[in-house]
Amino acid sequence: MKKQQSTQKHTLTQLISLVVIGIFSVITWFNNEKKEQERKQPTPAPTVSQSTNNVEIPSQLGNYDTNMAKDKFGQNLQASVDYYMLALSWSPSFCEEQRSKNNGNVPAHLALQCNQVSKFGWVIHGLWPQSADAKSADEHPRFCQGDLAQLPENLIKQYLPESPGASLLQGQWEKHGACAFNNAEAYFEKQKQLFRSLNLPGQELSRKELFAWLKKFNPQLKEAYLGASRNELYICYDKSWNVMDCPR
Repeated sequence: MKKQQSTQKHTLTQLISLVVIGIFSVITWFNNEKKEQERKQPTPAPTVSQSTNNVEIPSQLGNYDTNMAKDKFGQNLQASVDYYMLALSWSPSFCEEQRSKNNGNVPAHLALQCNQVSKFGWVIHGLWPQSADAKSADEHPRFCQGDLAQLPENLIKQYLPESPGASLLQGQWEKHGACAFNNAEAYFEKQKQLFRSLNLPGQELSRKELFAWLKKFNPQLKEAYLGASRNELYICYDKSWNVMDCPR
């Protein structure tokens, strides 16, 4: 009797062992299959900036001056400059939004960006000196050198491939750049340098996918908290131009 019980117990133990091994094998198979599928999925190749060399620059840019008196936020001379925010715009979505607002058309000052045969991807919106104490846009430094004169066309044209709009460049200089840079060229060069130091995806991604992609292909962003809103991406830098967390 005892021998029979011992045999049954041994058989049960073997059965349990086989079940455990079977479960473990199934889990291992699923994990390996998942890894294989992930490996087979194509990863978008990193692209250094999204500007294009095929931009057709207009011979005449017209009037692109910014009128400080008409700016909805106005001037702020009291705010301190504590860090910088590089704002990038995903051009296809931005242009689509503009067309939907204007019955399929785009405003004249956006023609270069939104009517190009060679379409833009990521472009520079601006480089913004920011105050750590600000709770709203008007509490950051703005128009620190007042209402400035229109910049020369030959200067503006140099930076249109990365910031495709004369009024965009002029406005960003007057509103933001003049609060931290002595001249427009130094401001434009710095934002261009930061932009070109980034690997950026060449296709539209969800916010979660975008952040994951950026951290994978840009080691300097791996530990940083990035910002985003609608069609824009924000990367923040301290006053020594090291990447830092953007405000949450």
